[in-house]
Amino acid sequence: MRRGYVEAHVSLRESFQAAVRWLGERPTLIAPSTSAVEASGWLESVGIPIGTTSNRHSRFGARPQGAVIAWCLNLDEILDIESRQEVDYLVVVRAHASHAPWITAHAAEYLAGEVIEPVGEASAAIKAMVEGISLLPVLNQGLSDSRERAMAVQALTFMHMRGHELVPVQLVVEAIRNEWPRQSPLELADLARSINQGKRLRFQNRLRPEVLEEWAGL
Repeated sequence: MRRGYVEAHVSLRESFQAAVRWLGERPTLIAPSTSAVEASGWLESVGIPIGTTSNRHSRFGARPQGAVIAWCLNLDEILDIESRQEVDYLVVVRAHASHAPWITAHAAEYLAGEVIEPVGEASAAIKAMVEGISLLPVLNQGLSDSRERAMAVQALTFMHMRGHELVPVQLVVEAIRNEWPRQSPLELADLARSINQGKRLRFQNRLRPEVLEEWAGL
């Protein structure tokens, strides 16, 4: 999938034009709500399919497929769109700093506005940890199962105790790079925030000590 972004300082009409030029084909536009589309009334006259993420009963009922413009969407909504195999191209309109993990993970192309600063690279130990715990979340659709969550908590807790900094945005980047589905990269970051705040999250030991030691030693 090819990805690009238009930064938030560009007007919405100019952002739309930049996105369409880059895509080079008739896109589907996905907005957060019906009102978000109606706020730019001219969108309804451009002749493209339009859908929303928040209301199945919206009069805008298109689904993400082919070339997609993510219109003023939050990162969690963008990650949900990315999980759809029907999507081939994706442009984020009104991108800002909160989208930096997605931009960094995919090296999304800059199209217009200000360049969004990429997230700094995680340490080799953190990269190895995320890669090492990625198999089950990728196969089983994220951290919804207690086994995947326990593995993530165990790994994060161990790395934290060994003095490795848990930077939530870096964890999001690495989880996206390892193809964690839907919003599970954000769930991993939330677990790290809780551990950084001193919360003791309960878990069962699912990772071998020697594996944890190997990651921590990098």
